[in-house]
Amino acid sequence: MYKQEPKIKTKTPEKIKIKLKLDLLDKLDQFFDSKANVFFWISMFFTLLFSFLLFNFRMSVSGDDSAYILRAFDLVKDFTFPTFQGPLYPMFLSIFVWIFGLNITLLKSLSLVSILFHLYFFYRAFKGRVSGLLLVSVMLIVSFNAFVLYHASQTYSEAFFLLLQAGFFLYFFNAFVSKEESLSLKENWGRYLILGLLLLFLGLTRSIGYGGFIAVIIYFGMKLQWKSIAFTTGAFIFEFEIFNLIKKFLFHSGASQFSTQLNRLMQVDPFYVSKGQEDFVGFISRFVGNSNLYLSKHLYKFIGLRPEILEPKYILTLLVYIIFFIAIYYAFKKNKYLLFTGIYLTVLIGITFVMVQTLWDQDRLILIYFPLILLFLFSGLYYLGKSKSFKFLQGLLPIFLVIIFFTNFNVTTKKLKANNEYLKQNLAGNRFYGMTPDWINYIKMSEWAAKNVSDSFMIACRKPSVSFVYAKRKFHGIYRITTKDPDELLLTLKNANVKYVILGNLRKYPNKKTQYTIDTIKRYLYFIYQKYPEKIKLVQTIGTDEPALLWEIIY
Repeated sequence: MYKQEPKIKTKTPEKIKIKLKLDLLDKLDQFFDSKANVFFWISMFFTLLFSFLLFNFRMSVSGDDSAYILRAFDLVKDFTFPTFQGPLYPMFLSIFVWIFGLNITLLKSLSLVSILFHLYFFYRAFKGRVSGLLLVSVMLIVSFNAFVLYHASQTYSEAFFLLLQAGFFLYFFNAFVSKEESLSLKENWGRYLILGLLLLFLGLTRSIGYGGFIAVIIYFGMKLQWKSIAFTTGAFIFEFEIFNLIKKFLFHSGASQFSTQLNRLMQVDPFYVSKGQEDFVGFISRFVGNSNLYLSKHLYKFIGLRPEILEPKYILTLLVYIIFFIAIYYAFKKNKYLLFTGIYLTVLIGITFVMVQTLWDQDRLILIYFPLILLFLFSGLYYLGKSKSFKFLQGLLPIFLVIIFFTNFNVTTKKLKANNEYLKQNLAGNRFYGMTPDWINYIKMSEWAAKNVSDSFMIACRKPSVSFVYAKRKFHGIYRITTKDPDELLLTLKNANVKYVILGNLRKYPNKKTQYTIDTIKRYLYFIYQKYPEKIKLVQTIGTDEPALLWEIIY
């Protein structure tokens, strides 16, 4: 358990009962344990309230959230298996696309439901197994956190992964960690099958989720539960192969979700193959760089201790690692539930830091571990405060938690104010409110082209998934230029049945208008125009400031 029992019995002849004196943290734990359910419902209420007040009806400019919807649509319409990224989330969305159609608000609301159930499973998983003070503190911070709640109205896979992750922790704690020895296969085969299935679900949602299997194996190995390692491995491999067989015979797909992703991750630069493959030193450099980015920049940003636009600082990264190692040390000695949490974070975050290029710098790569990171880091300070040499932390830790809650809440308050007018305008039907001119013109052009171009031709563009969501028509994506040969470029378009191309002046830096734009389409057409100016004809222009243009390709 995370705390000492209030009373112990000695075995002296007089049977003297010694009443232990509770320290400050024990008293706080007693209070928050007794009121845990009340604080849970408070957290659920504010999660729901702030998720609504921060609700975002528009799609992101990255296009990744739109891509999940597009893959769900393809699954429903053409029975096309979603191979790129994790397939499980588009499969989940496809159920609702099949029943309700492309109802974007409904699909976004599924993320809110996922966040709520994540909080429920997270609470159930750790209740009575960690300090009540820490558990309640983390729940309140998460329920008031604008960065987590942002994903309650997005069709990224983060909210869905948070739900599955918390559900996995609850099941694994109840079914395995609470047990001191390996469970026999004869009487517990069902438990191993469920565990293998949950681990498979994590991996099928986000590729990094397969690290959960590694974490489980490491935990069983540390506990010398060799049979559990064998049974879990067998169940996982069996279910993984069953899934591949279903995919092959039902969807006629042998593609792996790893193939495209892994090739890009192994490159020095994901956008330029010519820069070659990463070497060992490069991967070490990635780990150091990503540690600095995600720990000193995004983690501190999440809790309001640093502004959103900032430079990483190695000293802050080092501080996080010191607290993390302290937490690992005490978790190994005192709390097996936190021990597994530490192993899980080490494996999944470690793989992320090694494999992902630093240029991505996306906070959502670490956001999915945010509640676990907070709980684990706080536990390091908690147990340190229980030691004789650091008793002074017992008074400082509660103050520190209160400060973090209010710095966290301060960020959320600012975002609530910023979103207030946007929410009113969108509820009133002004769907373009808050968008920059480049995106307004691009979306309007996508809608115009969808209505005015024959279905027998494809329309090419830079953000086909975004165009699809707004125009309700499939587009052909041009993401990169592999050659400067105009004949090859024309042939590529012709083979894809592309007759029209949308050229948008999409900003390279979304929040600021500069001379720099996403120029992939512009360069593509420029190479063709240099040799064949007569083969490109302007058809339509929408907007005067950062306009979008529709070009016809004349073969």
